[in-house]
Amino acid sequence: MVGATSTSPDHPVGAPDALDDNPVDRLVARASRVSPVVSVTALALMLVVIWVAVYVSGGTQRALPHLFYIPIILGALAFGWRGSFLTAIAASVLCGPVMPLNSVTGEAQQVVSWVTRSVMFVVIGVVIAAVLSARQHLLEQQLEREVRTAIARSTHGARHVDHEAAARVADVLERRAFHPVYQPVFSLRTGRLLGVEALTRFDAEPARTPDVWFEAAASVGLGPDLEIAAIEAALGPEGLGGAQVDVSVNVSPATLADPRLLELVRGRPDSPLTIEITEHAAIEDYHVLKANLAPLRATGVRVAVDDAGAGFSSLQHIVQLAPDVIKLDMSLTQGVDASPLRRALAGALIDFAERTGAQLVVEGIETDTDLAAWSALGAHAVQGYLVGRPGALPAPPSSPRIASMLALR
Repeated sequence: MVGATSTSPDHPVGAPDALDDNPVDRLVARASRVSPVVSVTALALMLVVIWVAVYVSGGTQRALPHLFYIPIILGALAFGWRGSFLTAIAASVLCGPVMPLNSVTGEAQQVVSWVTRSVMFVVIGVVIAAVLSARQHLLEQQLEREVRTAIARSTHGARHVDHEAAARVADVLERRAFHPVYQPVFSLRTGRLLGVEALTRFDAEPARTPDVWFEAAASVGLGPDLEIAAIEAALGPEGLGGAQVDVSVNVSPATLADPRLLELVRGRPDSPLTIEITEHAAIEDYHVLKANLAPLRATGVRVAVDDAGAGFSSLQHIVQLAPDVIKLDMSLTQGVDASPLRRALAGALIDFAERTGAQLVVEGIETDTDLAAWSALGAHAVQGYLVGRPGALPAPPSSPRIASMLALR
């Protein structure tokens, strides 16, 4: 039940991985979606228009014959090497025997001239088709590797219980040897503060990261107790200090069924609260989970699915729970501009969020490249060390980093 929002060792309260595709990718994708009839018609029309332009301009003595490379390239995009080859042959005929050297005087081309040009048309067309095919093959191989890695991570990502920490959990819980910190979440479209996520830091020995403590608590049957205690600390006056801010806390499915959670939520002031569900394992009965969420939602609490993209279970949570917020895991958010798998999944989740009215929050943002990438992709909000580290409240009202990025547009 781990739900870190960045590479920090912080654990979310209560909770136990550039840019749009480059122009070539977009052009190839669009060409592949055009019907063959439309593509052939467009290529034929383009060849005729270029022939007329070359003839009107004075014949092949001008530089306009180079325009025939345009339909040859487009033929490669639409139909591969066959398309480029056939388009090159058609261009060779139009710019060869049926095109004079000088259309004004009627002077004909020398045979060697148009044959040479025809060979160049064919060679360039085939080379372009080969390059596009090789590039597509490399992208498919990269995608396959990343899919295998993602599957392996979600299948073999089970955590080992730290028995030394497990032996100390009861004492940590009794002494309340932990305290909350809050990491800001900023709008990626305005740079303004949208809310904070409460994280837990432990003041106990042995020194362990928060996720280890929550795993240890779950292993000895104290998971819900530690989560409830951490949430109380985060939502209490000592943590919030009177700040009126939208707070997110992470809750495991086991704790959702605990009546103490509902009592805690009902006793909270009217300021907004979001519950993030962070379970990575498969949930056998979503009807029970939805039933546990219903009374919490009735109080106005928003529901978020945390660590989306870290495994297949989180994606199933999105489909089953129709969350108000989708939080993308850093395994998906970092280096998105260099990964076709991450871009594809990011695009699908952004589209899903737009269609369902959910807010998409990108976690783990630690570089300007990733910040610009997710802004270009259309994400709603970001969270991470680059824009705001966990700390005490009040959080800054806006992010200078995002404001600077938006000002450069």
